[in-house]
Amino acid sequence: MNKHKFFKRIISAVLAITMSVSAAVYSSFSVSALSEEDMTDDGMALGFSILNGYTKLSLKNTDPSMVQPTAVYCGLDVFKPYTLLCAGWFYIRNNVDLERASTDNDYTVDLLTRLDEYLSKKGITNEKAEMFKNSYFDSEDEIITSLDSVGLYIFEASNSASLELIENEYVDFVLAGGRVPENMKDLNLDGKTDYVDSELIQKYVCGLLEYDDSDEDAYILYASDYNSDREINIADVTDLRLALSSG
Repeated sequence: MNKHKFFKRIISAVLAITMSVSAAVYSSFSVSALSEEDMTDDGMALGFSILNGYTKLSLKNTDPSMVQPTAVYCGLDVFKPYTLLCAGWFYIRNNVDLERASTDNDYTVDLLTRLDEYLSKKGITNEKAEMFKNSYFDSEDEIITSLDSVGLYIFEASNSASLELIENEYVDFVLAGGRVPENMKDLNLDGKTDYVDSELIQKYVCGLLEYDDSDEDAYILYASDYNSDREINIADVTDLRLALSSG
């Protein structure tokens, strides 16, 4: 995969996978404009890397000892036939709104909770999540959200611990703050997409902005594709500045 080309819906696909409703989307692309290539192991891995890159960059220059909610995802294999069938049925019966799920954190958590209950009743287990839970948590640890079948855990952790969790063998991605990011087109992570971001995109296009960490680089590459045309070039800078000037 050319690292300068991205699929428009990578993040949406990963968030859908996180909810295990991607199974339905995988066989029904009319529901959401997902590329089939987004739903491969490579596409999922890239999406996880982008989210981990977001977390790494957001925690730079912060107090390592600061404690905040942290979300950890230990992926359920949604491509097993029985899991695929159950997730697809849940998707249809609950009229899942993928666009809302990618931006509305409360909706997503409620949906995940109901999905976890449904999968548990159907006897679907998540071995990766079980191994993470047994190896990481003590009996006295307080877990804010524990969804064993889906593989999502939200708990209090220090910033340094969140970064360490990214390297855990059972973890696919970590979101410091415990919430779905509100803006994934924010290169300097100041909460908005503005002229500073356009300057950073221009620097990247010119080869003046580099990140040694592969996850951080994956996020910057994704965020730089402002117009979502799957290529990063001066058109992204132009389109962003036009949008800012007209807004």
